[in-house]
Amino acid sequence: MRLTELEDVDIALDEYGQPKTDNDGNVLTVSGDACWFQDVVCEALTQEGEMLHEDEEGRWAYGFGLLDFAHAAGEEDLQDDVYARVREKLTKREFIEPSSIQTRLDPPGADKERVLHISFSKIDETDERNIDIRVNSTEVEIG
Repeated sequence: MRLTELEDVDIALDEYGQPKTDNDGNVLTVSGDACWFQDVVCEALTQEGEMLHEDEEGRWAYGFGLLDFAHAAGEEDLQDDVYARVREKLTKREFIEPSSIQTRLDPPGADKERVLHISFSKIDETDERNIDIRVNSTEVEIG
C-alpha cells in the first residue's frame, strides 16, 4: 500500500467515505493538500490490517487502529498511548512536521464515546490541520 503524496490526485470522498459527484454524475477528484489530508483522515478511520491488499505491519501498516483504545483503562497512560500511535502514523508522511503533532483524548461521555482531537502542520507552514474523531466500543467516525 502506498500513502498519498503531495502531488497525487484521488477520488473525492464525502463524510461517509463515498465518491463525490457533480450534477452530471461525474466523479470529482481532489489533489494537493486536499488529497493527502483526505488520505490522513481515511487512515485515521481505518484499523490496521483492514485493507484487502495490506502487507505491512506496525508503523508502516495503513490504519491508525484507534479501536485498540476503545476499552482501555487508565486515563493518563491512555493519553500517552494514543499520542504515540497517532505520532507514529503521521510521521510516516515526510511532509508533516513531527513537532506540530498534538492530540487530546476527551474522557468518555455518558454514552462511553470519546472524542480524539488531532492537530498537525506541514513542514515550513503555520496552517494547522485538525481532525476530530469519535471513538466508541464498535466504530471510529469523523465527528
